[in-house]
Amino acid sequence: MPSQFFRKTFASLLLCATLSACGAHYGAARFVSEPPGAEVINLDDGTVIGTTPITHYWKDGSGTRQHIPVRLKLNGHYEKVSSFWLSMRHKTQRDAVENAQLVEIVMVKKGE
Repeated sequence: MPSQFFRKTFASLLLCATLSACGAHYGAARFVSEPPGAEVINLDDGTVIGTTPITHYWKDGSGTRQHIPVRLKLNGHYEKVSSFWLSMRHKTQRDAVENAQLVEIVMVKKGE
């Protein structure tokens, strides 16, 4: 009887793990700067997202909004720190990227 209990418990845990993986939510942002070519840095972990224009996605299990702080750097321009709320409403990465939230940043040239 104990082995039947363990099999059922294992099956339940496996089902939970599978359903949790299916419960992922995605959100994406399309970073555009004026002028283009700015480096985008995620201030949460210091990773470089890429160079504008660029689309980046995030994956989350909760399906809620995420607060995203970023820094943009471009030679000859002042650094720009910005943040935004990203809705994690998409069920697939592809859908998130195709419907990315637009984040527009105007860089100020040094000396102006």
